[in-house]
Amino acid sequence: MRGFILCCACLVGCAQPESVQDPLDYLRIGVDPSGEANAIIADLEAHGFEIGRRIDERDFVAFDAARGPDTTVRVVSSRGPTLSVQVPDARWPERLWVELAPDPRPDFDRDGRRDVVVAIRERDRTCLAWAQVDADGYASEVFRPRSEWGESPCVMEIDASWPRLLLEVSVPDSPAPDARVQFPVKAIARSWVLDDSPSANARWDQELERRKQAVEEAKARGDLSTVDRLQAELAWLDQLRKAEGPVLEPEADGEEAR
Repeated sequence: MRGFILCCACLVGCAQPESVQDPLDYLRIGVDPSGEANAIIADLEAHGFEIGRRIDERDFVAFDAARGPDTTVRVVSSRGPTLSVQVPDARWPERLWVELAPDPRPDFDRDGRRDVVVAIRERDRTCLAWAQVDADGYASEVFRPRSEWGESPCVMEIDASWPRLLLEVSVPDSPAPDARVQFPVKAIARSWVLDDSPSANARWDQELERRKQAVEEAKARGDLSTVDRLQAELAWLDQLRKAEGPVLEPEADGEEAR
């Protein structure tokens, strides 16, 4: 019996150990954006939502959906759901509807992935929210207005071929609560600044001249509330245009940031 036990021990000692699977072989980073988006869409449809537009990029999927007054825009990347905008939202009561904005879509960093632009409808205007998704699946805001430019900012237009846009703001501390102005903004040296290009300057001039004429017309018909609004807008446009710009980092290649 003792010899049998020693023989078995010898066989065990001489046998090749069974290979152990490396746990990293089973590790998968992230999810398949298309498959994950399909699952979310199926769940929304099961709850009565109708899917609208869908965008399939190389590394993410974006789509919008609606169910009566309830609307949503979702972006799904390799990290799963990475952006969600919905209406109604108690934080933003002025928002009435959200959806993906129509093409063309910009590509701010020129990485080959077209960005996501969300159209947010309010009572008397539609604002655009601009986001990009990087190769790691993170979504980030492309444009954020400076607080000193004005209140209730709203991006009205985005140039799909160049990093510039048209911004509307309410005039701060205005006696006329409906005083608003629009002005061009551009990206340069990794910052957003007021656009002072020749075409933008022409637009500034047009905005000022149009309001000056409208002031005279309003005075002629005795419309004092309109005069107050237009004068507040003129003063704010003039203040913005004369304001000293921020200190910017020098550009490496002499071109506008992308």
